[in-house]
Amino acid sequence: MGKNFWPLFIIAAALGAAAIWTQTPRYVTDLPEGLRAAFRSYVRQAQGLGDIKEQVAAQTEEKDKPVQLLGGTTVPATDTSAAAGIGTSTRPPPAATPAPSVAPIAAAAQPPPETPRATFASPADNKGVKAVNTSSADWCVLMRSTPIQTLDEKPLGTASGGRFFVIERRARSGGGKVFIGNFTPKRLSQPVQIDSRHALSLSGSPDDLSTAQLHALKMYYQLRGEAIDYLDEVHRTKGDCASPLYKKLVEAERIRDFRDKELKQMSGLKGDQRAVELEELEKLKRKAADLRAQHESWKRAHAAQIADPTRDPHYQVLVREYRRYAGDLPAGLAVE
Repeated sequence: MGKNFWPLFIIAAALGAAAIWTQTPRYVTDLPEGLRAAFRSYVRQAQGLGDIKEQVAAQTEEKDKPVQLLGGTTVPATDTSAAAGIGTSTRPPPAATPAPSVAPIAAAAQPPPETPRATFASPADNKGVKAVNTSSADWCVLMRSTPIQTLDEKPLGTASGGRFFVIERRARSGGGKVFIGNFTPKRLSQPVQIDSRHALSLSGSPDDLSTAQLHALKMYYQLRGEAIDYLDEVHRTKGDCASPLYKKLVEAERIRDFRDKELKQMSGLKGDQRAVELEELEKLKRKAADLRAQHESWKRAHAAQIADPTRDPHYQVLVREYRRYAGDLPAGLAVE
């Protein structure tokens, strides 16, 4: 029996399920009306329908109720003419109000830009760099070419205009005031002295100026120093250096004089060799003489320029160049 139990059980279960499936409607119809209604309700709830028919019937019954009027009068719900004048308004429905437009959110206001600070004043010194008296100067800028001396007044050469000098102390030498210190960037291992008359005395330090202002200060006084030195040379040479032929003339006369002196020392030269050297010297003399003639002719044609060197074209070019840097300097630092 153990071998045939499961096959027989499966066949019996299948037959039972088929009988229930096919015979259930007949069994339901044989039940009393109350049980049949409960069974149908259970089936609808199981299927997710709920009591749909009951809900529809309740809504229909509510709709068919008569309308109660003022004074106790009733009218059927289907009498639309009576209901229209009592329960509703005859005015047309109001127009749909458009949805309010939403204004775009304004961009966040940007903070006003900060006012740029003056670049020539350091945070520690709000007064900045100013031209001051010689006795209170911390540093200076050379306004033209200036001789450099050791502390015992031995010459060390010349510094051009536009150089910066940090002052360590002040002294008197040869009846004038001198600054003792060193150039910046520092070039010499020992302190040196310069004539204070050729320098613009300043407060603070070079670090109180921006890089652009330091460059402008350097170029202003470098070109200004060249202009002043050029005027001095014009006066010293009586206008000769203003001539475009002046440098060529000076060089030609220097070579002529050197060869003449050299030939005089060659007392041993004889014959053809001496004749060649003399011919070469004559050529040098003729070249120098030609340049001298052209030079003198130029001076006569430009006598007014020589009398007033400020009318010199080269001097005017230098003036325009150094004045171009004046606008980049703090007030009071561009001295004419």
